[in-house]
Amino acid sequence: MNMGRQCDAGDLAQGPSVTEPARAVPVWGEWDVVVCGGGPAGWVAAVAAARSGARTALVEQLGFPGGMATAGLVGPISKFRFRGERIVGGIPWEFVTRLSARGAAIDNWPSGNVPFDAEAYKQAAQALLCEAGVDLLWHARVCGCLGEGAPPMRLTHVLVETRGGRQALAGRVFIDATGVGDLVARTGLPWRQRAAASELQPMSLCFCLGGVDTGVWQTQMRDDGVRYRSLELGALLAEEVEAGRLENFGGPWAVHGSTLRPGEVSVNATRYAGSAVDPRDLAVAETSLRRDVPVIVQAFRRHPAFRDAYLISTATQAGIREARGIEGLHTLTAEDLLAPALLEDTVALGGHPVDIHLPGSSGQQVRFLERPYGIPYRALVPRNSSNLLAVGGCFAADRQAFASARVQAQCMAMGHAAGTAAALCGPAGVGVAELPTGELQQALQQEGAILAV
Repeated sequence: MNMGRQCDAGDLAQGPSVTEPARAVPVWGEWDVVVCGGGPAGWVAAVAAARSGARTALVEQLGFPGGMATAGLVGPISKFRFRGERIVGGIPWEFVTRLSARGAAIDNWPSGNVPFDAEAYKQAAQALLCEAGVDLLWHARVCGCLGEGAPPMRLTHVLVETRGGRQALAGRVFIDATGVGDLVARTGLPWRQRAAASELQPMSLCFCLGGVDTGVWQTQMRDDGVRYRSLELGALLAEEVEAGRLENFGGPWAVHGSTLRPGEVSVNATRYAGSAVDPRDLAVAETSLRRDVPVIVQAFRRHPAFRDAYLISTATQAGIREARGIEGLHTLTAEDLLAPALLEDTVALGGHPVDIHLPGSSGQQVRFLERPYGIPYRALVPRNSSNLLAVGGCFAADRQAFASARVQAQCMAMGHAAGTAAALCGPAGVGVAELPTGELQQALQQEGAILAV
C-alpha cells in the first residue's frame, strides 16, 4: 500500500546518524478525526468531535486522560470565570459540574479557579470519552506522520510507537493536542520554539502534601487580582537557596489545587530552566526537580502549619509551561489581550493574567487584565495546513498572549472548538482553513460554549 511521502522528522539533534531501514507499518484503523494528546485540550477535542458525529480516535502516551491536570498534578483548573462571570462553558463546564456533583471539585469561586481531585478527574474524563464513543489508544506516542501533495500538504496518517511496535492511524482530520507540538514538528508545517531554551518559562514538578493544618492555612484561590504565592514559605525556600541546598524555586503556591481534601495541599514550587523538547534537557530537568521535592518539604516543616506535613505523591511528569508554537493564520498577541475587541472568528474566551515565570530566578511577571478576550479559530490553524489543527500549548500566540491563554480552562475551550471544527471538516472534505467560522460558532453555542460576554 502506497501511503504517500513521509513528513519531515522535525527538530532532530545534530551529529552522527544512522539510516532506518524501510518497513511496512500496519494500519491500526481509519477515523474521521485523530486527536494526538489526551491532556485538557485533547480529551475535550475528542469528545467534541465524537459528539458531532465523527468517528474519533484519541492517541495518548499514558494510560489515562488529563495530561497536566492528572499526570502533572497542576491545579486548580484556571480560568472559568472573570470577576465572577463565567467565560467558559460547553463541554469543559459540563465536565466541571460532573466533578462538582460528586464532591470532586469546587466550581463556585468568583476567580473561576476550580480545585479538583486528580483521581476523580481521570474517571470523569474517561467516562465522557467512552460515552461519546471515542476509540482510546493509550500508551501510544507520536513518532511521525505521512502525507501527500504540495503545500497545503494533506496528512494521511500519523505514526505512533506502541509496545506492539509502530502503527499507522489513517484519518481525515488530525489535531495536535500534545502540548508541545509533537505532531506539527514532524509535518513540515512552520513552527517555532517560543524562545531560546534558556529563556523559556521553567518547568515545574508539582506534588501533594498531607498533614497540613488547613484549618489555619489559607488554601483557597477564590478571588481575581491576587497572586496567592506564599511569602512565608518563599522566605523558607530562599534560606535553602542561600545555604546551597536548593538551586531555584517558584512561588511557592500551596493550595487546594489538584487536591481539595482537608489536611492536603498541592504544591507548585520547583523550577528548572530548559527545553522540554530536548530529551537530554528534559531528563536532567525531571531528575533535578524530583530531587528538589524533599528539600522543599523539609523546609516547609519549619512553618507551624506544615510541622506534620508529609509527601503523598509527586507528579508523573514535569509541568511544561511553554515549548513549541505553530505559525498560525492569526497569531494571538498581547494587544489582543490588553485592548480586546472580540475577533469575528472567536471560538473561546480567556481572562487569566499574563503570567510569566522567570527561568533564572524565583521571580514572576504578572499583569492582570481589565476584561476577557477572544481566542480566534485562525490561531488554531497552522499556516499551509489542509487538515491539521493545533490546540493548547502549541496554538499560535506571542509570548505575552500565550502566558495568559496557556492555562487549562482555555486549552479545554480550544479543544472543544477544534474537535467540533474537525468533525465539520472531515466528512464534508473541507480544508480546515476554509471552514465557515459562523457555522463553527453556531455549533459551539448549541453545545453551551461562551463566545462573548
